[in-house]
Amino acid sequence: MPCRGQPRPRACVMSGVWGVAAVLAAVAARPGATQERSVETEHFAIYTEANATERQAERVGKLAERAFGRVTGDLGHIPTERIGVLVYGQPTGFIEQGAPVHAVGLVQTPHNLIRIDLWRSQDELYTVVAHEVAHVVLARALRSDLDKCPRWFNEGVATWVSQIWSLDDDARAQDLAAVGHAVAPDALDTKFSASSRQEIGEAYLQSAAMVEYLTRVGGARAIPRVIEALRREPDFDAALRQIAGLTQDELYDRWFRELGGRRRWPRWANIGADALFFAAVAILCAAVAARVWRRRRQWHLEHADEGSLTPEEIERAREIEDSHDSDDRTIN
Repeated sequence: MPCRGQPRPRACVMSGVWGVAAVLAAVAARPGATQERSVETEHFAIYTEANATERQAERVGKLAERAFGRVTGDLGHIPTERIGVLVYGQPTGFIEQGAPVHAVGLVQTPHNLIRIDLWRSQDELYTVVAHEVAHVVLARALRSDLDKCPRWFNEGVATWVSQIWSLDDDARAQDLAAVGHAVAPDALDTKFSASSRQEIGEAYLQSAAMVEYLTRVGGARAIPRVIEALRREPDFDAALRQIAGLTQDELYDRWFRELGGRRRWPRWANIGADALFFAAVAILCAAVAARVWRRRRQWHLEHADEGSLTPEEIERAREIEDSHDSDDRTIN
């Protein structure tokens, strides 16, 4: 998906707030005595776990700082407190802390401690780190108002901000709706906890697509404006209506309806989903075939006496005949 693209199932989960696992509540909020502070950057304190090395911690720290500028700019909030990050060199240590089996990153609340499984996230480490940083920035921006935020918006913002939305993402979102897998916001919230990796991936894709659509409807600064409105309004629908003039259900309905009308990628790349374009191509092909058939039929009618000879055979015969005619004229 970057955390952009299948979409590449998003292996990022915000725990605690969403009740990912009860065991996380028992984990200490701060790194314990067995954990070593390996790296400290301007905005992050990186700790190593499960055989992670200091060099790996430095890499995560650099990626986190790179993500920090973009995330805080897009969300309109800069946390003043340093963010803790635990990096795990092996998946077992990460999963033992209560992480869902599909996750490679999560945020432990209430202290917003990021946990990263380096082993399984190495191919898209920047995306995973940026996704979790976005969760923390959003949580610190809203504080107690975070409970007003539906899960699809929380995950959608984190997914959207951690990647560059592309035409391919647009096309996949349209395909998602075309096959009937797009769901209303309430159902979308529960889809993140599905047992199927495909459903979870679809939930991240749709949530990011709806956030992207919100920026088209409400403007480039729609996300920070919604976050600011959430601090004042009693619920998410009221905040969203103030910024975009829509409730979340209305946003979904409008997004769903307009998927078929927005074509920002070549039509030939989506011929299977575009019935109108496919029909036009089929009609054009049929017209060409009919024209060829008529011309061939006309030719056969005009040359019925030549039997089953091919045009090439007839042309060769005429060349030979012309040659003989020329020879006859020379002899005379």
